[in-house]
Parts: sequence; structure tokens; C-alpha cells
Amino acid sequence: MTKVLARTGVPVEQLLPEHLLEYRDFQIERGQKPDGLTYAWSMLKDLGVFDASTPGLLQAVAVERPSVEQMVDAYEIRSGPVREMLIRYLKSRVASLDYSTLRWLVYELVKNFWIDVEAHNPEARSLHIGFDEGRAWLNRLLQGSLAGKHRTLFAVRAMYLDIASWATDDGYWALWAAPSFLTREDTKGAAKHKLRTQARIHQRIRDLGPLLPRLLLSAATELKSAQALLAAGAAAGAGDDFEHEGVVYRRLLLSQRTSCSPRGVGRVWISGGRFERRVDLTQLEENCFWSWALVNTLNETGVRIEELVEITTLALSIYKLPGTGEALPLLQIVPSKTDRERVLLVSPELAHVFALVKKRISRADGSVPLTIRYDDAERVYSAPLPHLFQTHIGSERRAMSPARVRTAIHSAVARAGLRDETGAEYRFTPHDFRRLFATSALAAGLPIHILAKLMGHQNIVTTQGYAAVHDEDTFRHFRSFVDRRRALRPREDYLEPSSAEIQEFHDHFKKRKVELGSCGRAYGTPCIHEHACIRCPMLRPDPLQRPRLEELIEALMDRKIEAEERGWLGELEGIEISLNAARGKLAQMGTQVSLGLPAFPSP
Repeated sequence: MTKVLARTGVPVEQLLPEHLLEYRDFQIERGQKPDGLTYAWSMLKDLGVFDASTPGLLQAVAVERPSVEQMVDAYEIRSGPVREMLIRYLKSRVASLDYSTLRWLVYELVKNFWIDVEAHNPEARSLHIGFDEGRAWLNRLLQGSLAGKHRTLFAVRAMYLDIASWATDDGYWALWAAPSFLTREDTKGAAKHKLRTQARIHQRIRDLGPLLPRLLLSAATELKSAQALLAAGAAAGAGDDFEHEGVVYRRLLLSQRTSCSPRGVGRVWISGGRFERRVDLTQLEENCFWSWALVNTLNETGVRIEELVEITTLALSIYKLPGTGEALPLLQIVPSKTDRERVLLVSPELAHVFALVKKRISRADGSVPLTIRYDDAERVYSAPLPHLFQTHIGSERRAMSPARVRTAIHSAVARAGLRDETGAEYRFTPHDFRRLFATSALAAGLPIHILAKLMGHQNIVTTQGYAAVHDEDTFRHFRSFVDRRRALRPREDYLEPSSAEIQEFHDHFKKRKVELGSCGRAYGTPCIHEHACIRCPMLRPDPLQRPRLEELIEALMDRKIEAEERGWLGELEGIEISLNAARGKLAQMGTQVSLGLPAFPSP
């Protein structure tokens, strides 16, 4: 503040936001960090020097999201007409795309497609790309990652098809319409790649599922330990030693570390014990708390990460059942990816988490501070709202960012010591909790169409892709299906068989034995082929009867010769049918190999 006042020469009550921004730019130009600027900005706003509608410092210095022209010009296209065409095409798609998808489309069409085409053919001025040139571009693209390849192919092919369709209505696009050098065959591999990716994700969920209870238990244990250690450290005097759970620590007195924590309590720094370096206990407890809260919230709700950071205290409500008057806590999830609003029932465990979170972020009067949230995907700031998951950036309260959530989850996994057989640390992402939520809900018997509603999916096929099916789940569900079907049948159908019925069962299989093998007809059914076994497809030839079958074939050959000599044409046709069937049975015997019992070596 002193530097700003000295530079501007105006009294404090006449300072403007522009004065602090000018000082910030001056410090950055000199290669120095403008420390304390966020505190000064917040103080002037609290004192009423700045207008109440003045945004926070971070929002004031934020760069506006680039326009379509700026995003395209960042890649420096050589051809002016092509640049204009791409800008016009992208602007035509703006109405149906969100900003993050628009940025992705600019990257695919400009960076991955046209810039590469110009680099290898500087004279390119239209979308008419020859077969050889198109194949060369495709081969260069194939050298990249498989996922990126399919995204680029779909984007480029869609642009060609869109322009061809628009050319019938707009003469401008008729000038740019060209045959697509990419065919449907070039994009067919996307389905196979999607299946492989889904299988890989399902296996990942099967691996992470057994670790989830350990992660939840570790997060709760670490939080209790950090809170107990913080209480013991805060009770000790500065520079004094104190003992906690049989371990001796020392509270440090650091004059340079006297700033207050976001909770309004002086920070507690300690050394010794299990810590090799000095540790800020206040920050450690803060980190453990948010790791515990975020892990439990994701586990209980299965929400997307963007939905998690958008939860406010306004989203919590109470619904009373008309009949019983029972109060049900509900959580409203605002529309996000699929623009589908939904309401979730708050479990007792989740209600406990929300209660502790609200207690931590509330002011002394019980009110929840209003915070703004920066949307990384849309590059915009939200209106001030009482966000449930909020943190401090300097002296300014802000809603948690997705990066902060990922860091908290990673810290929880590291503290839990979850490692695989190779010693590598397991990696949990926020979306893994969503997949685990879907998998456990289906395993518990929740109908998939209800689960799709809870997860905000428009199609249950999407929900099926989230849930990983375990082998034991398949066996259990099939067995329960059989049990339910049996429960619907009359009890007399499942009576114990009598001795006569058992004897009848054995006699039936005795009657199946025939000259050349055994009959494969269904139980309790008679022979419907008039015992013409050699022609019957139900005959299962016995390899031991091969000599007898060969004798029958020789006899049929003799009968065929006799029928030809005597002119018995009607008999000849029947002999041919029997002969072909016998040869087929003989070939069938040749494909059967009896391995017998395995031989074990003598000890």
C-alpha cells in the first residue's frame, strides 16, 4: 500500500482499482512478484474504498477468453481465403457447441489438419486434396496417439460433409465444397478402439474397487490424527516441547510465519517426531479435512467433478413425505454435461460430511461467504454463490477448482499408501469414483434405468459403459434369476423323484445305445427317424465302431453296383443318400480324439 500511495500521490480514500493494477504491471515488468496485492485489494474493498461490485483481483486481471478469430490466428494460417472459410465454418458451429468443444474443434481443424497440410504443400488454397496427398496426411496422423487420431478424423470428415450439405443452400459454401478424401473405412477403427478403452477402464475399476474401503478409512484416520496433533500443538507454548501419542514434538516460533490461517487461528508450526522438516500443522489439518470431505462426497454421490465444485448450500433442501411426514434431505445437482438437472437423496454419511464442511466455511454469525467460481472449460466466472467447497487464494475466498480437487484426492491416496505389486502408487481420479459408484449400485441390485437417472445419463447404454461387471456378479445374478424362476413354478414340479422315475431315467439312456454309437435325441422322446440311424443327424458315432461302419460302406457300394446293373433307379437314389451319410459319419469319427486320463510321473 505504501508503494502504491507513494507512486500515485493520492490519499487512501481516493485509490482506484486501476492504481493497484498499474502497480502490478510495473512489478511484473521488473520481474518481481507483487506480494500482498490480493490482501490490499481485499482490504480496500472491505473498507468501502472500492465499490462493492468491484470483482476480486484474480478476476480483474483475468484475460478474456479468445474469440474464434483469435484462436484461429494463433496458428498463423498462410492462406487468407482458407482462414476466412475456417472462421466462418467455426462460427456456424458455435450455436451447437460449448466453448471447450469449440476450442477442441479449432485445434483439430486448424492445428492438426490445415497447418499440417500447408506445411507439406504451401500452395494449398482449397479443400480439394488429392488421394496421394490425403493418404500422406493420414499416415502422418497415424504416428500420433490412437485416441487423438480418431478425434481428428471425425472432425475433418464432419467438416467436409457439413460444407457439402450447406452448399445446397448457401452459394458461399458451394465454392468450398469438395470430395472428402477421408472415407467411412478410415473411421471404422473408432468402434474397436472404444471397446478396448472401455475394457481397459473396466479392468481398472475392478482393481480399484477393493481399495476404496481402505482409502475411505485412511482419510478418516488421517483427519482424526491431524486434528488431535493440531490441538496438542496449539496448546503448547511457542518454543516448548510437547508429547503426543508417545512422540515428542516442538512447537516453533517463526516471526515470519505469523499470518493467520483461513480459519482465523494462528498457524502452528512444529518439528520433530515423524516429520523430517518443519510442518505447518494448520495447513496439514486443512488438507486432510478437504481430502476426507471430497473423497466421501464423490463416493456417496458419484457426481462429475464439475458438478462437485458447483454444489452450493442452496442445493440442499428437505422434502417431507406426504403420508408419514418423514424428512428426507435432498441434494440438487445443477445441469452440467448433458444439461439434465437431477436430485439425489442425501445419505446419513453424506449429511455428516456436509454439516462439517458448512461448519468449517461459515462465518462467526453462521452465514456462508459468497464466492465466485472460474469455469476452466468455458473460461468464464460465475456469479457470487455460497459454494460448499471453497478455499482461499491469498485473502480472497474462491470456489475450489478441479485441479484442487484432484490434488486433494492424490494426497489422500499417498497418505493411504495404496500401491500395486510393482510398488507404483495407485492413481484415483474423480471420475473413477463415478464409475465405482455405478458398479457398486448395480451390484447391489439397483435397476439400471434408475441408476441412469441418478447419474444424469440420457441413455442406459452410457450407464452400462460405466459399470464394470465382476465374474462373481455374473454367477450370483444368474443363480438368483434361476431361483426366482423356480419360485414361480408349482412346488410339485420340484418333488423328489421316486425309484420308478429314476429307473425310467436310466432305461431311457440304455435305449439310446445303437449299433454305431448312441442317439442324441431329447430325454423322453421316441425315435422320429424310423431307426434309420445311419442317415440320422442325431447319431453320435462311436470311434470303436469304425470297422463296422467301414463294412456298411462296402456293403452299400456293392448294393449300388447291383442297382446300377439291374436298373433299380428308385433303389439307387436311396442307396446314394445312405452312402453319403455313412461317409459323413466316418469323417466325423476321424475328427474325434480321445486323450484319456492324464499320466502322472512316478515319484
